[in-house]
Amino acid sequence: MQNKNPIKYLLLLFFLPILLLGQNLAVTKKIKPAFKEYFGQPRASIFLHTNKSAYVNGEHIWFKGYLYNRLKGVPLKEPVNLYVGVYDNNGDQLAKHLFICKEGYAEGQIEIDSTFKHGQYYMKATTSWMRNFEEDDSFVQQFAVVGEEILSSKKNERIGFDVQFFPEGGHWVSDVQSVLGIKALDEQGKSVAGLKGVIRNQKGEEITSFRTNRFGLSKVTMVPSAGEKYSAFINLKNGEVKRFSLPLADKLGFTLSVRSLKSGRAMILIGTNAETKKQIGSKPYSILIHRDGLLKSLNVVFEKEELYVSHILDKSEFHDGMNIVTLIDDQGEPIAERLHFNENGTKKVELTAFVEKVEKDSLVISISGFEKEKSSSISVSVLPKETKAYKQNANIQSSFLLRPYVRGFVENSRYYFDDAIKTRKTDLDLLLLTQGWSKYSWENIFKKPPQKKYDFRTGVDLFGQINSEIPKNTDLLFYAGKNTDPTLIYLNEESTSFKLKNYLINKGEELKLTLLNKRGILSRPNLFIRVNTGETEDKVYNLEPFNIVEELTNLGPIQENDLRDFVFPENIVNLDEVVVSENRSGKRITTPFVSEGNLRVVTEETEGLYPRLLDIIRSNGYNVWEMPNTGYDRIRITTKRVVSFSAVQPSPILYIDDVRYADFNVLIDFPTTRVKSYYIDRSGFMEAGGAGGVIRVYTRKEGDVGAASPNMSKPDDKFFTHVLKRGFTPKKQYYTPKYKSMMNDSFRHFGTIHWSPNLSINKNGVGKLKILDTGLKEISLFIEGISENGYLYSAKTTVQVSANQ
Repeated sequence: MQNKNPIKYLLLLFFLPILLLGQNLAVTKKIKPAFKEYFGQPRASIFLHTNKSAYVNGEHIWFKGYLYNRLKGVPLKEPVNLYVGVYDNNGDQLAKHLFICKEGYAEGQIEIDSTFKHGQYYMKATTSWMRNFEEDDSFVQQFAVVGEEILSSKKNERIGFDVQFFPEGGHWVSDVQSVLGIKALDEQGKSVAGLKGVIRNQKGEEITSFRTNRFGLSKVTMVPSAGEKYSAFINLKNGEVKRFSLPLADKLGFTLSVRSLKSGRAMILIGTNAETKKQIGSKPYSILIHRDGLLKSLNVVFEKEELYVSHILDKSEFHDGMNIVTLIDDQGEPIAERLHFNENGTKKVELTAFVEKVEKDSLVISISGFEKEKSSSISVSVLPKETKAYKQNANIQSSFLLRPYVRGFVENSRYYFDDAIKTRKTDLDLLLLTQGWSKYSWENIFKKPPQKKYDFRTGVDLFGQINSEIPKNTDLLFYAGKNTDPTLIYLNEESTSFKLKNYLINKGEELKLTLLNKRGILSRPNLFIRVNTGETEDKVYNLEPFNIVEELTNLGPIQENDLRDFVFPENIVNLDEVVVSENRSGKRITTPFVSEGNLRVVTEETEGLYPRLLDIIRSNGYNVWEMPNTGYDRIRITTKRVVSFSAVQPSPILYIDDVRYADFNVLIDFPTTRVKSYYIDRSGFMEAGGAGGVIRVYTRKEGDVGAASPNMSKPDDKFFTHVLKRGFTPKKQYYTPKYKSMMNDSFRHFGTIHWSPNLSINKNGVGKLKILDTGLKEISLFIEGISENGYLYSAKTTVQVSANQ
């Protein structure tokens, strides 16, 4: 076909290179596809609002969990299991609890029982979904358990410290105006505030000076010369001067700076030197402004004879909240990066509270300032005004808007969202400058997109093994706890197993299963049940540099024995003025055949890991065969040890409550919950006929009399019953602990007045809270929460209680 307009065609070819000049095709061809794949799955953040952060034995950690969809900026709507672990001061897991999160919220409690000793602990909250991503979005927070006495620690003068330097954007380039961040830390990684210093060149000439803020941070602006060696000189209180070398400026490269302007706008400034500009020629560069897959881009074009490119943007041109500003080259490779926080969209609301009325021994508190006509989820902790027990490092705002994007630990992250602090905005910008590049690795973005291996797991899964033949036209009825409707599991004659997914069942509940034939007759099945909650044992790796227990001691000493009997235990019965501790357990006679020290006591963890006694035996090096449909020997057990004098592997000798059994049939459906302790000796030393070893089992005295009883009766011979040792932690109704006194210093410093995980808000944005009147004149409310459209609330307010109340 002949072209009828050749002049138009030639003009298009002529102008096409001009149109593409300055446009970085890598944004379209490389960055956008990588972002779509890497951020295609929703990212969530967690915040746990605990009623306080320092506890005494006998109290509970009461908490409200908030889950946040970072891309949409609203509560995470998907129901999901929330795993809350407790860890020691080394980050090793001590326990893990399971709670259900619906519509973005979860509630729960963890008892501080006698197993908690005085010291520092961590809480960690996570979900299975978060395991799909390279970045760890778990929530971690310290808490303390305080003993009977807290002594004030001596504050030593900290002499040893280090000063680190962080070029804004990651590069310090010669002959280019650059901003250099400064961070001062002591040997323990804690910030050193108030350090004064000067920057000098090789000749000793002063270039500029600085002073660290309360978090040990500062910055200087200067134009470094090529080859010049600069040093920072710090003046100490004792008159000593310490010298720290600054990094050498790069000969080639770019600087990236973000500067807030008085007009409320911000300027992004890209700088380079003449030699770099000469080498790059007309190659197109770009500025990316991104977060959680949201992406905007700006072209970087250096005009003739110009070494700086600037873009001045309104708040609306940035993303709400955190912005990751990245400079990329024509190949899409990142060169420099800087974090910038945009407060646009973070509406400021002041919450006020007062005592509305008094009802007998209670106070009704009114809290106003919440969004009108909007649904909000709010939790409130009420503590004495003089409390020392609320030392939370984070709040809901820092957990959702700051922590997900920075690499390192942020000291007192809640500080940066406190509107009462005038310098918080400049301090936040200084923090982001010294944090360097964001938490997201560009190598991962380009090469390791998330693989969806884990779903938004909800509930627990049950796996059943059928150990007997299934008669024709027979199915299985399953009852998941008390007062629940049954689930019918369809079976056939070849069925050997079944699977039940996503059941919301609490620990301690009974699962009941029975066979149902076509005539409606029930019979007890022979089953093995395994429970999968999705829990995994893990660790807190990034331990915080400060210790909450040390922080408490720095607040001043508590009088000796002031915390003794601070909380009366729940099993204490007051009889007039006599305190009696309940003890209903009978004394068990220890077997004469095994010393007490050699007995293995069955714990709740043992029961969770090994639901049946056969599971324990199998885990101790024995072969176990279960043949329920055979004649006499339905259970067969042999040693795995090689015995030279025997052609076959011998079986162990079994004792239950010191009664010897001729076979192992008694172990069919023998639950570990019936076992108090056991002793397994695979060598069978000094036991006649014990070449296969010896197994001694001792049953619990309470309730079930034990397997040795010939007249053992079952509660219902038509049902197979399994007590769930792993499942959801039942949610309790809050109650105020029974304190020894509410009028002494220990209560004013460490006591709890009230906890409300769900403050009811009316259409006028007012919430009402009814609490115990403790007689204190002033109390503090610690409020956290989120509205349905994503507005975040975090406030501390003091309430005056009238003197005549």
